[in-house]
Amino acid sequence: MRWGSSWLESLRFSFLAIRQNKLRSFLSVLGITIGIYCIIAVYALVHSMERSINNQFRQYGTEVLFVQKWPWDGWGENYPWWKFLSRPVVSPEEAQFLRDRLPESHASAVAFAYNVSQSVRTSKERVEGVQIRCVDHSYSEIQKVNVSQGRYFSPAESRAGRAVAVIGYDVAKALFGDADALDQSIRLLNGSVTVVGVLEKEGSSILNNSSDNAVLVPLRTGLGLTNSKIDEDAQIMVKAAEGVSLDDLQAEVELAMRQIRHERPTQESSFAVNRMSMITEAVTNLFAQIQKIGVVIGAFAMLVGCFGVANILFVSVKERTQEIGIQKSLGAPSSFIRRQFLLESIWLCVAGGAIGLGFVALTLLAIQSFAAQSLGSNVEIGLAYSDALLGLLVSVGVGILAGFLPAQSASKLNPVDAMRSK
Repeated sequence: MRWGSSWLESLRFSFLAIRQNKLRSFLSVLGITIGIYCIIAVYALVHSMERSINNQFRQYGTEVLFVQKWPWDGWGENYPWWKFLSRPVVSPEEAQFLRDRLPESHASAVAFAYNVSQSVRTSKERVEGVQIRCVDHSYSEIQKVNVSQGRYFSPAESRAGRAVAVIGYDVAKALFGDADALDQSIRLLNGSVTVVGVLEKEGSSILNNSSDNAVLVPLRTGLGLTNSKIDEDAQIMVKAAEGVSLDDLQAEVELAMRQIRHERPTQESSFAVNRMSMITEAVTNLFAQIQKIGVVIGAFAMLVGCFGVANILFVSVKERTQEIGIQKSLGAPSSFIRRQFLLESIWLCVAGGAIGLGFVALTLLAIQSFAAQSLGSNVEIGLAYSDALLGLLVSVGVGILAGFLPAQSASKLNPVDAMRSK
């Protein structure tokens, strides 16, 4: 028997065996379906959430350093918050010093920003809890500022502290409805500004960092309109030039900051230099632990399914002993018999895995619908091709594992004894 014909014949026999025992095959498939569902559902959900959260953090810029009062890493039970409480808040003067001190070949842009939560109003409408972002002009070179109508404020307006603003999509809708918001006057903080631009709609996000409910004003304008101090979360953003590593840039930023604050070499820094990788790595580690727990639970379910398939195949070998003896007496080699049962096991497991993946996709679709309402429209939850492929590969592996011993026992049967069995 030629190699190709032998494999086709083995496939035919294995498929016929599954068709002849529909109920038994269904029960075998059910065990694998539950196992694959448990493993891939957790795996795909964790991957989707991790990917969505990290992507939103990366929108701030993976090539940007954030100089602030508070460090981002180390949060936990032993976080020495009292140690950082007395640190001074970063200032616009320090941002200007970094801008003058750092060469353009190392830092392509330096910006200062701080936020104030205030109400914004017109003569007819009022919006509470709007995030007023007081930023200098370089902010748009570091963070995405997508203006759908009008423009971003100019360098001259920023330097002069002109009373202009770029407002978010939701703020524009709430204040002006379908009317044109450009050149309209709005009141915020302790004064009024003129709208020169409206931002594109971003949608809600799990991090609550959408610009839809924000208003951007020049830094000098914000300082002039508010009587309060600069917020403790104020930050100096430094964007690395192309080809410059963040480690090298951080060393220069730290040296410059220590210089302007007159800190001795032995003195601890009174500022923190943060980067997005601190958060994304923490998120990745957290989800890795959750994934491990889910995979362990799913592995137990998969193990039960594997034992179920193996047990049913042993029964199948017992029932088809005479058939195996006849095949061997007609010259069928042991490999041909072995392939039949291995392929039957793989068929069952792949079928169960495919059904399990279908249920995973439906479950994630339902979770996506819920997440879009509660966590934000930017959260994307779904079954990735890599996760689906992993599920099928696991199914094949379990099929081989479950069918190996039954296939071996069938291939080693003596043809004479097998034909005489009842």
